[in-house]
Amino acid sequence: MRNEKANAPKRVYLLNLGCSKNQVDAEHLLAEFAAAGVRRAEEPADADLLVVNTCGFIDSAKEESIQEILRLAKGRSAGQKIVVAGCLSQRYGEALRESLPEADVMVGTYNRGELLRQLGLKPRAKGCSGRIVLDGLPHHAYLKVAEGCQRHCAYCAIPLIRGPQKSLSPAEIVEEALRLQKSGARELSLVAQDLTYYGREKGGPGSTLEELVRLLLRETDVDWLRLCYAYPAFVTPGLLELMATEKRVCKYLDMPIQHGSDAMLRAMDRGHTRRGLLAMLRRIRRSVPDVALRTTLLLGFPGETEDDVRELLDLMEEVRFDRLGCFTYSEEEGTPAARSKAPRVDPDVAARRAERVMRLQEEISLERNEALVGSEQTVLVDSVDDSGTAHFLARTQWDAPEVDDQVRVVEGSAKPGEFYRVKIVGAEAYDLDATIVSKIARP
Repeated sequence: MRNEKANAPKRVYLLNLGCSKNQVDAEHLLAEFAAAGVRRAEEPADADLLVVNTCGFIDSAKEESIQEILRLAKGRSAGQKIVVAGCLSQRYGEALRESLPEADVMVGTYNRGELLRQLGLKPRAKGCSGRIVLDGLPHHAYLKVAEGCQRHCAYCAIPLIRGPQKSLSPAEIVEEALRLQKSGARELSLVAQDLTYYGREKGGPGSTLEELVRLLLRETDVDWLRLCYAYPAFVTPGLLELMATEKRVCKYLDMPIQHGSDAMLRAMDRGHTRRGLLAMLRRIRRSVPDVALRTTLLLGFPGETEDDVRELLDLMEEVRFDRLGCFTYSEEEGTPAARSKAPRVDPDVAARRAERVMRLQEEISLERNEALVGSEQTVLVDSVDDSGTAHFLARTQWDAPEVDDQVRVVEGSAKPGEFYRVKIVGAEAYDLDATIVSKIARP
């Protein structure tokens, strides 16, 4: 027993890769280590345990995960152990063990207590010890409400990695939200692979996203609740009414539509049509006139033609998304798209198509931002601007951390984690300049 304790890690360095859902897993894992007496190290050299929480979503993410593992292995000192965890090891298991002998321990996606038990550490008794938030913004945190996904979009390996959707209970989610609020969070971004499907695989009380949001509004005092990764299905009238009338629900909906061509939507097995998408997006804008619609698009899917791309650009012109990102197709083994006999799109062609999409979006974003010049807006200040371009960096309710626009506060004093009224004095495609008008207690 004495030898086991002597060999137990004292400090852990954790590198998290991938999406916000993976980040939540990493934050829970760090909290488990802390509860077991293992302190977090900011640098690999200061730790005796190096953990890489990997991403296995697309080829570039897999490559990044492997390169980071090899980088840490190359630089490690005698006695340092490397743990590989997350989606990549969950998906490839034994094959990855054979190809990565540098890993001393390998586990899959987060399973409470599993890694600690493998390391000879005693997990805390039932009930998570909380989370150690990693994104550098103590006033913001992701609130994961479900694992896995019920859908089987033709290009996506997530159901193969994380399985079918398993929604957390409303009580668990509220408990986590209250912990995050107590630790200083003023904004929570609700995340899942398919947020609008929350609870529907279970049915019963509290089995819809609308009911969950109402519960969070009732049980917590968090200032901003943000809805991310909403599949187009189940955006109900009740949910839109809640967004339109409740100040604490950000007028923001992150809804990846992936494409705007019927042929591509069919091939991707998205379960809806271009006409249905347009009708739904018009309904959202009618119901919540000041909503910011964010979407993600996939270019270069097998069989995509120039006509499909033109249809997508036409849809963008009509809808004029407030925020938009895109990526190019990555073939994932085991998915229907990988088995498809449709002609493959040359990666360079796909990249050029993605550039066309982003050029159009830049024009739309600049037009929308310029329309805000002269107006007053409420912002949440995130940080001091270390670049020297402005005094502080902030966001409106229409902007999620890391992926959306920033408001550069160029005049006035502010404090990160607080809300302010600002006047917009300048605009670029993806940034606004503003001056402080006044501090406000709540948005």
